[in-house]
Amino acid sequence: MKILSVICILISCSALCHSQTKISGFVKDAVNSPKELVLTVYDPFSIYNPQIIEDTVITRNGNFDFTFNIKKEMIVGIELSGKSIFFPGTYKLVISPNDSLYINIDDSKKLGILNLNITGRGYEKVDFKKMILRDVFAVFKTDPKYQDQSLYYKFLTTDRKLNIIDSVCNSYNGFLDAEVRSLIRAEVYESLLESLFIAVKRSDNDSSRTYFKKFIVEKNRMEPFIEEKNIFYAGGTLLSEFILLNEFKNPLLYAGDRFKTDSAITYCNLIIKYFGKNSHVKNYLLSNFMISYLNSKIFDKTSEVLYDFYLKNTDQLNPFLTEVSNSYFRSQRSLQVGKPFFNFSLADTVGNLHALPDFKGKVLIIDFWFTGCSGCKQMAPALDAIEKSLNDENVIFISINVDKKERWLKGIGQYSSKSSLQLYTMEEKFHHSIIRSLNILGYPAVFVVDGRGNFAGIPPDPRNGQADFIQFIKKVKKEVAN
Repeated sequence: MKILSVICILISCSALCHSQTKISGFVKDAVNSPKELVLTVYDPFSIYNPQIIEDTVITRNGNFDFTFNIKKEMIVGIELSGKSIFFPGTYKLVISPNDSLYINIDDSKKLGILNLNITGRGYEKVDFKKMILRDVFAVFKTDPKYQDQSLYYKFLTTDRKLNIIDSVCNSYNGFLDAEVRSLIRAEVYESLLESLFIAVKRSDNDSSRTYFKKFIVEKNRMEPFIEEKNIFYAGGTLLSEFILLNEFKNPLLYAGDRFKTDSAITYCNLIIKYFGKNSHVKNYLLSNFMISYLNSKIFDKTSEVLYDFYLKNTDQLNPFLTEVSNSYFRSQRSLQVGKPFFNFSLADTVGNLHALPDFKGKVLIIDFWFTGCSGCKQMAPALDAIEKSLNDENVIFISINVDKKERWLKGIGQYSSKSSLQLYTMEEKFHHSIIRSLNILGYPAVFVVDGRGNFAGIPPDPRNGQADFIQFIKKVKKEVAN
């Protein structure tokens, strides 16, 4: 009898460990017209490569089904014909292992979390978020148009909405776990504060600092992101901006968006100043910044100094320590000027392979992009104009896409320069070794390779002016000729 009990327990444990998480549903207006849905699962405990699962399905008689395995709470987004089904309201949901959600979409033209009927195991998280958003949206409906709101009004209405979130959370008497409730609270906080922080950064209002102190600092509005493990799921970018908005009288004039990379050590010291006593927050912010910095800059002496600073000021139990170290050594290996560029071999639109050695003697301008990327859409015409301006057969423009083939082909010319050589990562998407080797986290990303096949650097952003970009390319050509 005891043996049988032990066997039953082991079987139960095994079933739990290997239980599948499921999201299925029905799209009413896709019964006779199949539609594409794309599921993306993000791991909040990874900075360099958070996108761990992507799956695409086509509805059958309106039905769809995604099944996948996760071992902890993850963040899930679903797009229907290129649009998030949860927006407005949110772009993503928190989903737990063994959840089994069923989503009923009555009208694919009327999306948003409040318009969806979501049932099944794990629905409590969705219902809790809906409770919050219904009351918050009621306030949105009373707001003037965003462009007509004064900065002071934006602070006032945001404060009112945050108070509503707190009220709903404090009065909740359901069965949802307190840690998950705290996480959802932080998510909704983030969506509201993000637009406010952008408005403050863009404002030259002399009272912005006063408003920020009164409504954000004195009311401790960053607290939800510091609680528990929330920082890994929400608020990381906001805490970074909070530092600058609180530190500088007018961040637009004194700091700007380039402060963090141009004054890297100073910024890292500010992280320690504000969050040094919260080790999980400090570790996350330092790690996130390190990976972002190593991704956006060529490897040089500053990279070495910054990494040494990081090792001295992070904790050995930092869950991102290995990830940062791997990024550092990848950057050291691949992003030093003069080092051999990644020896790629990628397919074009008709399946022909193009490899790095094929371009010997040519300067390569390589642009990485994906369909739907707003920055890529701005980059495309800038690169088109530069290609026409240079008109040089020894300078080759290559666009490398990280989507699946069908989506890639749809985006050519809109999100990539029209006349460049179009290549893609051959169904490996963001996980291709060229992406990992070059530490690419954000898009668009542009790299220059000299005529010897060596990395020549990251050029000035052509969207901010073509002259510096062209000058950079001419300098590379001249160095190769010598």
